[in-house]
Amino acid sequence: MPLRLVAILCHVVLIAAIVASVLSTLTPVRVGLALLVVAPLLVTSRGLARERRTALQGLAVLLVAYVGGTSVEVVARAGDAPLLNVALLAAALELGLILALIRRGRPPP
Repeated sequence: MPLRLVAILCHVVLIAAIVASVLSTLTPVRVGLALLVVAPLLVTSRGLARERRTALQGLAVLLVAYVGGTSVEVVARAGDAPLLNVALLAAALELGLILALIRRGRPPP
């Protein structure tokens, strides 16, 4: 399976896990919060699908924040948040794949 497809799959899993964890109770405020939290990921989805180098670089920086945020939440909840555990794993794996895609697409020196 190509790296880009696995990265896209991780991207979708990350978005779904974050939205599902925020929408534990369905209220308009929670829906707005879920959209606000995943909006940067949704914006970068198009660049990921087209494998644009600048979009991948921006996504790599963004994923560092998501990895940090989800790891803080997982530790704060003492690992008792399975959806956040999935989000953390998906974000970390996607970050590694994005870095590999950036490196692979680099022009030779």
